[in-house]
Amino acid sequence: MGRLDNRVAVVTGAAHGERAALGSHFAKALAAEGAKLVVADLKDCASVAGEIVSGGGEALSVTVDVRDEQSTRDLVAATLARYGRLDILVNNAAIGSNIPPVPVLDLDVRAWDELYAVNVRGPFLCVKAALPQMRKQKYGKIINIGSQTMYLGLPNRLHYVSAKGAIMAMTRALARELGPDGICVNTIAYGLITSALTEHEMEQDPAHKARVFGPRMMQVHIRVEDVAGGLVYLASPESDRMTGQCLMVDPGSVCL
Repeated sequence: MGRLDNRVAVVTGAAHGERAALGSHFAKALAAEGAKLVVADLKDCASVAGEIVSGGGEALSVTVDVRDEQSTRDLVAATLARYGRLDILVNNAAIGSNIPPVPVLDLDVRAWDELYAVNVRGPFLCVKAALPQMRKQKYGKIINIGSQTMYLGLPNRLHYVSAKGAIMAMTRALARELGPDGICVNTIAYGLITSALTEHEMEQDPAHKARVFGPRMMQVHIRVEDVAGGLVYLASPESDRMTGQCLMVDPGSVCL
């Protein structure tokens, strides 16, 4: 038996692709523990759903624009039409920290608003859409995606870092409000994730490796599997008495 048997999970930002790999990894990790998945993105998620089904799981691919309230409502409606319940919401869709660096005096309002529309309004709208069903069930797991940068800061990306700080504040406020309904709200955050390719590139650039590894108490890489393991824990009954928290997957750069 899996830790998430008979649970239904929605993962936003779950399409394949260089910047969306984490969401597809989250979805497959949840499915491996028995969850029925809805994988959602602006891009086509059919290949991710297909991989889950090929592996013996259940998955539905849905197109969603998390900036749009009706689109998030339609996502939840499609989930309920297919599975009849919604237990886990992973708010993964976001504009990532790989955006070009911009000094604060050069950061225009349009760029600020565009990032906040995805990274802050998006999770808010997804929670708002999912909440009636979770309240009806008297159970739910909402998992927001934070970042090491909301504690350490990251120069020249004020809009990204402050949006991640808003996500942590949202987690705290929602956990207070939704605790009486049996709904847990937590954040999972992490530092720079590397792949086999980026690890090889880092070995070719010792200065870059020193910048990444220098603050770490453990001189090791963070891989997608490390983060997915923490997310499965937050989605599982093992964390039913944990809410309003930030689970930091980090080799010691951040001390909370």
